[in-house]
Amino acid sequence: YIAIQDDCVRKNPFDFQLKAVLDDDTVPKTVLTEEQEEKLLAFAKADKTYSKNYDEILILLKTGLRISEFGGLTLPDLDFENRLVNIDHQLLRDTEIGYYIETPKTKSGERQVPMVEEAYQAFKRVLANRKSDKRVEIDGYSDFLFLNRKN
Repeated sequence: YIAIQDDCVRKNPFDFQLKAVLDDDTVPKTVLTEEQEEKLLAFAKADKTYSKNYDEILILLKTGLRISEFGGLTLPDLDFENRLVNIDHQLLRDTEIGYYIETPKTKSGERQVPMVEEAYQAFKRVLANRKSDKRVEIDGYSDFLFLNRKN
């Protein structure tokens, strides 16, 4: 803009709409139907490989959390009394620095997600079946609900 004002260039080279030069190749998001969700959960529950992650799949479906929000869940994020999941951070991974915590990209990303009964029960089962007492701390956060095999 200053270059135009100072007469260094006659015309702003960026004075165009992006949609005029790029095709919109975004794929519309589709939501699972109730029947599709039931089939997915039935498959996960019955399958030898996926049954061990049934509660995690159920929580993701019933809360709509992003995978980075889900991975960053800690015990203090769960409000069982009010049946809410507090989302104010996410767990991300960089190939060079490893795992780190970051706040959501937008203010609307910080929110409270209602825990429907199925999610409530799944969270209770996850907590009852926790095996690891190993304390993992990432950027000041600990008590993660979901750890990988290496903790």
